[in-house]
Amino acid sequence: MRRYAFLTFLLTSPAWAQQAEEDIRGAKPLIEVATPQPKSAWPMMALIAFVALLVIAGIWWWLKRRLRHLQTAEEKARQELGDLKQNGGGLSPGDFALAASQVVRVFVERKFGLAAPKRTTEEFLTELATAKNESLVSRMEPLRGFLRSCDMAKFAGTKLESEERDHLISLATAFVDAPDVPENKEVTP
Repeated sequence: MRRYAFLTFLLTSPAWAQQAEEDIRGAKPLIEVATPQPKSAWPMMALIAFVALLVIAGIWWWLKRRLRHLQTAEEKARQELGDLKQNGGGLSPGDFALAASQVVRVFVERKFGLAAPKRTTEEFLTELATAKNESLVSRMEPLRGFLRSCDMAKFAGTKLESEERDHLISLATAFVDAPDVPENKEVTP
């Protein structure tokens, strides 16, 4: 089969060569190609400016949203106490007291760096007594009364009527809102 294909090629090749020699047409005329007009740069610049504005707007939106979520320990505790006051009516006395004390303990941890949520009331108060933070030590007595009231509701089964719940929330809020005592810094001569 290959022989026949090769033989056919050999027989027809001279015919092609002869055809090219007999072609009487001349050279084709030159085709003029139009030179491209220089494009204006403003569409590309407008696109770059639009993308840059989108990026700047995105960064601004992200920062604004992030900064809104950054609250101080006081703001966060006030918000949680307000939520508890508003929605805590359906909780049992023990659960309400646990939630209120947890808000205060988390506040102490955020603001002063003490691991309050992980300790019992007695352990926490003992650590407070040895704390070197004057602002926290000055708040110790109101905190002691608040935590003991919460412990009575949690463990002794004390009933908490709405006035007592409001009183617990007001004690916690007063603790959170207490002004910071400036620390005495010893000046060395």
